Amino acid sequence: MYAKQIEQIHESLINGQRKQAVNQIDDYGNSYDFWADYKEYLNSLYPKHHSRYVYFTDLCISYFRIKNR
Repeated sequence: MYAKQIEQIHESLINGQRKQAVNQIDDYGNSYDFWADYKEYLNSLYPKHHSRYVYFTDLCISYFRIKNR
């Protein structure tokens, strides 16, 4: 897991820079690796908190909407 890259992607999402986050995810490598790593990152950052679900679904939906335009 590339913690610094995931942190930067998460910050892009929080700052509303979804297109930048999508580009960062693509630079991360295999997207299927990213999603599992991002889930673990959120679990460590927000243990037992609803924010994990909100951030994960927001980024997932944003990613696929932007990629499939």
